[in-house]
Amino acid sequence: GVGTKAVNALSSYFVVRAYRDGKYAEAIFSRGDLLSQKKGKAPNEPDGTYFEFLPDTEIFDEYDFNYEFVERRMWNYACLNSGLKLLFNKQKFESKHGLLDLLKTEAGEDGLYGPVYNKGQYLEFAFTHVQSYGEAYRSFVNGQYTSDGGTHQSAFREGVFKGVNEFYKKNFNAIDVRDGAFGAVAVKVKDPVFESQTKNKLGNTDVRGWIVNETREAIVDFLHKNREAADKLELRIVHNEKLRKELNAVKKEAKEAARRIEI
Repeated sequence: GVGTKAVNALSSYFVVRAYRDGKYAEAIFSRGDLLSQKKGKAPNEPDGTYFEFLPDTEIFDEYDFNYEFVERRMWNYACLNSGLKLLFNKQKFESKHGLLDLLKTEAGEDGLYGPVYNKGQYLEFAFTHVQSYGEAYRSFVNGQYTSDGGTHQSAFREGVFKGVNEFYKKNFNAIDVRDGAFGAVAVKVKDPVFESQTKNKLGNTDVRGWIVNETREAIVDFLHKNREAADKLELRIVHNEKLRKELNAVKKEAKEAARRIEI
């Protein structure tokens, strides 16, 4: 891809080695120019691809790797491709349960109920509520982390909200449903349109309908099958509603008091 080509062009030393069916092919580059290549047998090596590179010091006078950032990305990729083994400086990253593992790692012991998990052909998500307030999401498009969300994340949030109201046969406020929400969502889109070159935010409007519907159906199905989780979620929503109304009353009272002082 473009990223690999860019790293190759900006490296004084770049090697890629592919292992398949007991054989390997290797190519070594410098600043994008091919120096050598060879093929051979590797009967004891598992299938996979190996990369090694050194940034060009003529371009990067002083450089330092953000290992925490790289490791976080490696873990994301592992969770997006369950069963795939990734090695970074001999540290292994592997996920057996996809986004469910990502959610459990991020949420820790804060989850109020066992996560809702759905994995379809084009949509995978894991979702729960945590003890803290606000809402947080980790969203991906075709393996790309979308830090600014986008239409897929908005559609997912809408699907959760609609599923909750449908199950409880209530008209809860969206703020009360979403406060404390924590989710991870990944979609596969044929022709993704991003709102910037950094691909941080998806802009496709055509994904909304099917993401909302699949999410809504999965939420309703989970709550029907998990009564304890449904009870805990309802208690959290009612608590959020009560707290919101109390805060609004305090704000209203303070505003009226300020107006009386002005008079």
